[in-house]
Amino acid sequence: LDPDYPYSSMEFLYKLGKWLNEKGIKSIVAVAAEHKVPVFCPAIADSAYGEAFLLAKSRGHNLIVDGMKDFYQFMSIGEKTGDVGVIYIGGGVPKDFTQLLAVSLSLKLKDQRIPRRKGFARDATGEYYYPHRYAIQITTDSPQWGGLSGCTLEEAISWGKIANEGKRVTCYCDATIALPLITHALNERVNFKREAPDFSWLLDKSS
Repeated sequence: LDPDYPYSSMEFLYKLGKWLNEKGIKSIVAVAAEHKVPVFCPAIADSAYGEAFLLAKSRGHNLIVDGMKDFYQFMSIGEKTGDVGVIYIGGGVPKDFTQLLAVSLSLKLKDQRIPRRKGFARDATGEYYYPHRYAIQITTDSPQWGGLSGCTLEEAISWGKIANEGKRVTCYCDATIALPLITHALNERVNFKREAPDFSWLLDKSS
């Protein structure tokens, strides 16, 4: 790693995944790198990676992870998409990071318009927002406690993060139970394999 280069978490995890692949070590980031799928971790300091950074720093090494670069790259993906569907597993920073794709993306664009996307203008400011059309939420939290993990998809509609006419469902269950059941059921019911999106325009810059 270049000690003077500001990596996004996606760039750092992509390099880590490629290194793990070379070592024959399987992990989420290794498989993602193998299939050229970007992985973002907007709260990466609040993890074992943060502790590893402290250890490396104490031994004279340097690593720069730029959170704002993360946000810009993530928004760049949204700029190239059509209708968007989301799957929220739990909540916290990753959930809000993904929700902001709907309401903050237009700030990146000069005319606030995205080809192939239906946008809406806010009455007060004229700013455009692009709600997610489909949403699945898997959580063990409930809304009365006020946390983002238990926040309903209906509440997200009021912010323009989820389309009012969109399809949405919340599953109150442990994700380690619900997610395998859902993916296995879909694999049985849906008899086609979708072509994977091409992220080479983003990942090639991170090689």
